[in-house]
Amino acid sequence: MDVQFLRTLQQENTRLKEEVLRLRDYVSNLQSLHRAARHLLSEKDIMTLLDRTLYYALTVLDAHDGALLLTDDDTNELVFVLVQGSVHETLPGYRIAGNEGIAGWVAEHREPVIANNVRGDPRFSPRVDRSFKFETRNLVCVPLIARDRVLGVIEVLNKSGGQNFAEADVDLLSLLAVISAIALDDLAGAPAPESAAAQPAT
Repeated sequence: MDVQFLRTLQQENTRLKEEVLRLRDYVSNLQSLHRAARHLLSEKDIMTLLDRTLYYALTVLDAHDGALLLTDDDTNELVFVLVQGSVHETLPGYRIAGNEGIAGWVAEHREPVIANNVRGDPRFSPRVDRSFKFETRNLVCVPLIARDRVLGVIEVLNKSGGQNFAEADVDLLSLLAVISAIALDDLAGAPAPESAAAQPAT
């Protein structure tokens, strides 16, 4: 049998195995997302809902850090309501302009962003990193939208193992954001950021 043909078969076999592994991983994440949806849609406490939203986002995307920011319509700012990771004790309550950084861009344009090299992305603002001695390497950010209103954004940062985020991560986080925004809207709309930020992050 032709040697080149055998090599082609081996390469195709390897590619198929990799595709199967990726598919299994995606299905596993979808199952996790389904469990998250059941919990979120049954939750009646807004802060618990938000905290679980962020927890599930980090779990499904296998990342170290994350933040949930809500829109303050009175000041046109985004408020860090809940934070998980290395700055979870200091960042809640911090405010940024409604159009600042990648989070602001996502809120303003109502579109998700994946940035695997944030320093090379002109939308990225290093102000939060400098202020809190944090290092953002890569991130995914998606909007929380209900009834055509931007309630805020979810950011997931620094994927484990130094890996890059993939389009599948954006899809999964976007699904979680849709579920969360619906649940938030059903709980009488988004909470006032001032009252929400006063609660400790968990």
